[in-house]
Amino acid sequence: MFIFDFDDTLTVRSSSDPIDELVRENLSDINYRYEKVHHCWNRRMNEVHERLVEQGIQTEQQIETFGRIELDPGVRELFYNISMKNGKIIVMSNACDLVIKECLQAQNLLQYVHKIESNPVRQTHPIIVIDEYENPLQTQCKICEPNLCKGSIIDKYREKDEIDKIIFIGDGDNDVCAALRLNKSDIVFAKCDETGRKIYAMSNLLNKQYFDQLKAELFLWNTMKNIQEILQTKNIL
Repeated sequence: MFIFDFDDTLTVRSSSDPIDELVRENLSDINYRYEKVHHCWNRRMNEVHERLVEQGIQTEQQIETFGRIELDPGVRELFYNISMKNGKIIVMSNACDLVIKECLQAQNLLQYVHKIESNPVRQTHPIIVIDEYENPLQTQCKICEPNLCKGSIIDKYREKDEIDKIIFIGDGDNDVCAALRLNKSDIVFAKCDETGRKIYAMSNLLNKQYFDQLKAELFLWNTMKNIQEILQTKNIL
């Protein structure tokens, strides 16, 4: 089973960036509430959607933007090769299911995805409204945000399916919990910048703060091509 984060993993930048760019004013008040008050990403995005409607930007224009989100150039080949080996692909993200579906559908990649685990969109008209993945909000995991714990999703799949190996690919701090739930037989890929100019939280935290708790084999990656080459070396693809 292959589990991919979405933002900055499958995509070249956060999927919220092109949505934020549609807003014709500063989002500092919305960002402040997210960072200092509620810490729930979907609530932040709901406020952005409200701001867009106030400015006359309709749902259709937003959804068109979802379809134009840029993916890493190696995603198509990697998804295809996984499917040829009968591997299951799960996309697990703190974005929302609509963004992921529209993006992958636009590039004819949704066909390879077994399941999307993300905050569900409750309605699209007259405004896009995203619900929490976990309701009531979770309080047990202190690494993840209250609306979605990625580690608990890993546990759910482990409990209900007979899985020989989980391969998890991520980049951010909210991917650390998922990595720590993996077993010795599993593999985790944490994104890094080969130039050293950008620090990705997942690789930084796993190497410096949580390395002793990590059971899975850890690899660093920068592009999907890196991941494919490593998996081929290990005779997984």
